[in-house]
Amino acid sequence: MRKFRTLDEFEEEYFRKHPEEIDNYLTEIFQEYAEDNDSGALLASLRVVARVRGISEIAALAI
Repeated sequence: MRKFRTLDEFEEEYFRKHPEEIDNYLTEIFQEYAEDNDSGALLASLRVVARVRGISEIAALAI
């Protein structure tokens, strides 16, 4: 049986290879959220960033 990868897995792999683009990605997803209020898309994007950066690093930046 063939296992297909999800979009989240592709995004996670991309940001692991290009961590310098995470800040621009965050800016973009919050701008999109401000326009359409799609909290599901926002949370899915934040979940990808949390997996790449680690939740501890994100929490430290929020303080």
